[in-house]
Amino acid sequence: MALILGIDPGSRKTGFGIIDYASGRAEYVTSGVIRMPQGELPERLKVIYDSVTELVALHCPQELAIEQVFMARSAGSA
Repeated sequence: MALILGIDPGSRKTGFGIIDYASGRAEYVTSGVIRMPQGELPERLKVIYDSVTELVALHCPQELAIEQVFMARSAGSA
């Protein structure tokens, strides 16, 4: 059994999901969105840090996957 935490990073909304992977099967545990307040980037990064720290403490995942950040149309939104 391995709990895996997946992160979909974003500076306004950061998604997460946790699955339990065992014997070749993945089972859903939980998922959600971390929504950032208006403000400067350091403040928003602190919200992400605190929220992910809470998720790790609550679920104790053994593995972590982070989606690669890419820039689509707007460098400002990326």
